[in-house]
Amino acid sequence: MTRTASPKPPRLEQRRIDRTFAGTVADLFPSRQPLEIEIGAGKGRFLLHRAQAHPERNFFGVDYRWRFLKEGVLRAEQRGLSNLIFLKTEAEEIIPHLVPPVSIDVFHIYFPDPWHKKKHHKRRLLKPEFFKLLHGSLLPGGLLELATDNFNYMIAFKAALVEAGDTLWSNVRESRNERILDAGVQTHFEAKYTRAGRDLYYMELRK
Repeated sequence: MTRTASPKPPRLEQRRIDRTFAGTVADLFPSRQPLEIEIGAGKGRFLLHRAQAHPERNFFGVDYRWRFLKEGVLRAEQRGLSNLIFLKTEAEEIIPHLVPPVSIDVFHIYFPDPWHKKKHHKRRLLKPEFFKLLHGSLLPGGLLELATDNFNYMIAFKAALVEAGDTLWSNVRESRNERILDAGVQTHFEAKYTRAGRDLYYMELRK
């Protein structure tokens, strides 16, 4: 008896935005709703939870590593989450061009690469210019949620925030080993670092 080979699953394609696209991130969704963006979404674990728990909001996740991001794309499709879109791209590319000023409710940035070596610090995402860009894109009262397992990078966050302008934020909250927003949910790396017993540092800034 010959065994029939199981059909291969369809190849998951990266979502792309046509270079002639003249709209904004909000125009990619079927309806206009408050919008949250996660930079460095990885496998999408955090946004998958947020999108399912909050159908009244839209969620946009970006990451430059497709090998991780495609898991989030597949799960979002399986769950029929029309309020969640993942896109393989660099944050520095998407925000200046597709995110208009004063349009975002929350930015999430969890465990960005700290680029440990001093000669690589210039590659770090969270620099003064980037903080200014995020601030300009937030609505009044909007939130910037940050987390890292690297204490030195948290110190660098603070230095960059001061250089960007410490009067930009109406309120700043910090915690260690206690998530500030959506305390019951963790990203993939957050769960991994928690199991490893690492100290995790959180910061929330309100515009």
